[in-house]
Amino acid sequence: MLQLDPRDVFYSIVGLSLLLLTLQPALARYRLLNLPLLFVAIGAGLGIAGAPMLDPRGGGLIALVIEHSAELIVIISLSGAGLAIDTPFGWKRWQPTIRLLAIAMPLTMLGVALAGSWITGLSVAGAVLLAAAMAPTDPVLARSVQVGPPGKTESPVELALTAEAGLNDGLAFPFIYLAITLAAVAAQGGGAWFVDWLGYDVLYRIAVGVAVGYATGAIISRLAMSRYGDAHQGAWNSIVMILGATMVSYGVTEAVDGYGFLAVFFATRAGRANTRGTENEGYEKYVHHGADQLESILLVLLLIWFGSFVAGGGLAGLRAGEVAVAVLLLFVIRPLAGWIAMLGYRCERVEAHKIAFFGIRGMGSVFYIAYAQNHGQFADIDSIWRIAAVTILGSIVVHGFAANFMLPGEEDDEVHPYRADDPEITTEAPREKISGE
Repeated sequence: MLQLDPRDVFYSIVGLSLLLLTLQPALARYRLLNLPLLFVAIGAGLGIAGAPMLDPRGGGLIALVIEHSAELIVIISLSGAGLAIDTPFGWKRWQPTIRLLAIAMPLTMLGVALAGSWITGLSVAGAVLLAAAMAPTDPVLARSVQVGPPGKTESPVELALTAEAGLNDGLAFPFIYLAITLAAVAAQGGGAWFVDWLGYDVLYRIAVGVAVGYATGAIISRLAMSRYGDAHQGAWNSIVMILGATMVSYGVTEAVDGYGFLAVFFATRAGRANTRGTENEGYEKYVHHGADQLESILLVLLLIWFGSFVAGGGLAGLRAGEVAVAVLLLFVIRPLAGWIAMLGYRCERVEAHKIAFFGIRGMGSVFYIAYAQNHGQFADIDSIWRIAAVTILGSIVVHGFAANFMLPGEEDDEVHPYRADDPEITTEAPREKISGE
């Protein structure tokens, strides 16, 4: 009798999901299509069918696997976000992003921490962890509301949300360490930890993340643009380039205890600056395409896992208060914080409301919670996972469909970067070829 091996089922389903992903450009015109939700549903079907489920709540190896899987997709997504933004930094152009980071993010953290403590009874450390993990806009699942590939028109909404997602993941990390510190202090006691946290986890690590990341990106991009680099050799290794640059900038920065999330974003911003106005301008499209491909593959895997986690027992013991916190975050706390942040900014009211509303939660939150769990002791970690899971699921549903209707965008006439020089498939003047092509 034929017996199905779970490994064979896994390969078949993941393969079919990846093939489905290739249809996204053709199906993008259908506003009721929500591919992330579909992949979650596939994973949920596996979970309901009893397929083995990776549950990080028990810690150990599984929690490490989930942590580093989410870590990898986040850093690749951050690299892609850094490359995608064409708008150079400036106070006027980036003011919405600065407002979101300086006002909306702290207010969101405060609101989530208070809601988690008052409604579900989380400990101080647990409430801080939940707030830090759920406050950032996710760079992975927010792709539908972010700027397109380099060279595409950037609306104020897209620029604000892309830059926010690129920066707020790194800026949330000090508060993850604060939660870990508070958990340790509650368990063992401690002395003057606040000064150490402020000086080291906040000031030093942020500064190192920005400085080392930018320097690393400048060096790597110079190499890529040199006569020996990929830009002058036909751009055949753009996927390898983005993966290598991301890992080097992340690894070097983390080795000196800086924030790698900030580093990879600033590394690609440095690379983008090095190509602007040069004969190599256009190479960033190849590299961005590579980042997009890698991110898409990892996203399918993680969404299938997430669906299996939710349906396979991840929400066991879910309480009404935990659902209430998730609902408040999605529909009250983040939109209200974003609205307050945009007060006084001269833009259309509709634009401000969109910026405030689209605070998408996703794989970054998974990483933060898994990281904290692997580096500290949280008695209420199960409740934190349940709140996060409901929030992420709600964000995929609500923001996924809302983006299709509220941000329909223009008709996509983007030419594949590898075919941009073919005059037969573009009506625009072909770009200058990269030397060596």
